[in-house]
Amino acid sequence: MLISPELANTIVKRAMDIIHHNVNVIDHQGIIIASGENHRIGERHEVACEVIKNRQRMTIETPQQAAKYQNVQPGINHPIIVDDRVALVIGISGNPVAIGRYAELAILTAELLVKQLLEIREINWQYRIRDLLIKQFIEQDDTKRKKDILLQLQQQNICLDAAYIPILINIETGGNLLGKTIDHILNEISKILQSQNVILLSHNEILLLVSEPKRSDLIVDKINAFLETQLSHYTIAIGVESTEPEAFRRSVFMLKEMQSQAKSLCSDQRIVNGKQLAFDGLLNEAKSSHFTLYYQHQLNKILTSNSGKTLFKTLSTYINNNAEVNATSQNLGIHRNTLNYRLHQIKEITALDPFMFKDLCQLTIALHYYQDRECIAETDIRHYL
Repeated sequence: MLISPELANTIVKRAMDIIHHNVNVIDHQGIIIASGENHRIGERHEVACEVIKNRQRMTIETPQQAAKYQNVQPGINHPIIVDDRVALVIGISGNPVAIGRYAELAILTAELLVKQLLEIREINWQYRIRDLLIKQFIEQDDTKRKKDILLQLQQQNICLDAAYIPILINIETGGNLLGKTIDHILNEISKILQSQNVILLSHNEILLLVSEPKRSDLIVDKINAFLETQLSHYTIAIGVESTEPEAFRRSVFMLKEMQSQAKSLCSDQRIVNGKQLAFDGLLNEAKSSHFTLYYQHQLNKILTSNSGKTLFKTLSTYINNNAEVNATSQNLGIHRNTLNYRLHQIKEITALDPFMFKDLCQLTIALHYYQDRECIAETDIRHYL
C-alpha cells in the first residue's frame, strides 16, 4: 500500500494535536514524507529502515544512541502493517519515558486513519466494479453474458427487476475534470438521491437509478441547483420507469439518444425529457425511410402553388399553435375565416385535411423533414461562405 503525502500530513497533524511532540511519517522505503519539522521531509531515516526490515518497534533512548544513525533523534518508531507488509513507520520524537503513554495515542491515530482509507478504497472499488457491470450490461448483446452480469449485480445489491426511473447526466468537460471534482459531484448527488445508486458510466456520463418515481422531479431540481454551482455545461435527461432489466437497458439507450437530440435542438436547456424530444427524435431516426419522399412531395406541392409561401407559413403557425384556430389567427393577424380558407386550400393541394388528426400528423411530419432539410442546407451554405 502506497501512502500518499496527503494522508501522511493528516497523520502528522492529528498526532501532533494529541501529543505536542514532533511526529514523522516514513514510507515503506524509509523516506520521511511528512513531518512536523519540514526540513526533514525527503530525508532517509535509518532507524525506520531497520523497523521496516525487522517489522518491530525500535526505541532510541538517548542522543548518544541516536548519533549512531543518520537523521535520527531520540524517540519511538513504530511500524504500521497492512496486508502483512510495513506500509509506513510512525516516528515520535522525544524522551521515550516522557512520551511513552502519549505515543500510543499517536500510533492508534495513524492506524485508524490508514484503516479508514482502506475502507474507503474498498467501497470505491466495489462501486467501480458495480459501475463497470452496469455499463457492460447496457452495451452487451449476448443473452447469456447479460444473465451472468445480472447475477453479479445482485451481489452488488443492484436488482434491475425493481422499479427504477433512470436519469442520465452528461457533463461536458472534455475529460478535463479532476478526479477529486468527479468524486465530489458523485458524493453530493448521492446525498441528494439519498442512495448510492449513482453510476459513473464514463468520464462525462453519470447514471442515476431513482427508485421513488414521485420524488424524481424534486431530485432533478435539487441536482440541477447543485450542478449550476459546479459546472457550466451539462444536461440532465429524465427517462421512463422500467420494471425489468431489458426495459431498463432500452430506457438508457433512449436517454443517450435524448442527450444527442438535446445538443442539436435545445442546447441551452439543462433539463430535458421525452415530451420535449421524443417526437423529433423518432422522426430523425426514420430519416432513412423511403417514405420521407412522400412527405417531401406533399410539401413541394404546397410550395409550388400560387400562394405557396403564404400557405407554408400558415401551416407552420397552425401546427405550432396546436391546431387552435383562434390562436393561429391572432398570430398571423388574419380573420379566422381567412385561416379556414387557407387550410382548405392545403387540403385541396395535398389531399391531406389539416382538420383531421391523422392527416395533420402527416403534414406535421412533412413540415419537420422540410425544416430539417432547410437547416442542413443553410449550414452547408455557411460552411462554404
